[in-house]
Amino acid sequence: MRAEGYYVARPIQKVRVIRSQCRFIGFTGHFDPDAHAAMLKAYDRWDTVMMPIHAADHAYLSFEQSVLPLAAEHGVGVQAIKVFGKAFLLRSLNPAECLRYALSQPGVHVAICGAGTIGQMEDNIRAVQDLRKMTAEEIADVRKRAIVGAGVYTGPALEYWKKKA
Repeated sequence: MRAEGYYVARPIQKVRVIRSQCRFIGFTGHFDPDAHAAMLKAYDRWDTVMMPIHAADHAYLSFEQSVLPLAAEHGVGVQAIKVFGKAFLLRSLNPAECLRYALSQPGVHVAICGAGTIGQMEDNIRAVQDLRKMTAEEIADVRKRAIVGAGVYTGPALEYWKKKA
């Protein structure tokens, strides 16, 4: 099977076998939003998808703009990863803003974020304990600050894990 330039036959065949043995099944990746879209279109029984969702994603090969709406359309649970942009976003945003941004996106159910210390984990927990979703104005402000300013990386310099455009 070929879906929009991506070979997905083997993964889909394996999913059909595994589905009989697992309660939930999903996929992840962070290289190419088109590959995620192809997987969502090729198989209609995914339970979850894990993908990069962060405040600078909109500026370069955006998962948020191309895959997130498709996942919602298919009723697939979304796990946001790289919410801190591998810490590069912390040059212009604080951790709470990064978490609130990711969790304010329509269709995002959970943010997967690492913590290098117990203090960072406690900060992350505090940030979401009384989570208030961002307004449209707050989202626009955070998106702008994520890609503009002294020492801020954008595009492939920030999102080196994505394919080159």
